[in-house]
Amino acid sequence: MIGLPEKIPGLRWLTILLAAYFVVWIVLEGDLGQTVLLGVASCVTAAARLIEKVGRGRVLSRLLWLLSLGLMGLLIGAGSVVATLAYMALKTGLHAHGPEFTPTEIAWVWGQLPLWSLVGGLIGLGLAALYIGMNDQ
Repeated sequence: MIGLPEKIPGLRWLTILLAAYFVVWIVLEGDLGQTVLLGVASCVTAAARLIEKVGRGRVLSRLLWLLSLGLMGLLIGAGSVVATLAYMALKTGLHAHGPEFTPTEIAWVWGQLPLWSLVGGLIGLGLAALYIGMNDQ
């Protein structure tokens, strides 16, 4: 059985850092790398907040923990694509001098959906297994 912590260490600071990065990102010219970073960081932070809120103090079986984090990782990977595309649209809408991103960049981000979903799921499984190994009694 895996006991989930009451609080995730450093989550408050991660949220503050994400908000600060968003403020800086909004004034910069459109850069795909910066936008992908914002999309991924937003999804990771949102997932960590959800885990902290829903999982606070709960006890899960190892299998359920592995499945939950694997699914959460898959959703973070897929959500990162959607969030990145949303940020790309937001940036283009805010800056009135024309598109910030090329159609090729937009197509590239959309094309990453299967890969990022798979990688996110594998990272979730890996982190779940690592957590189990570190907290095994």
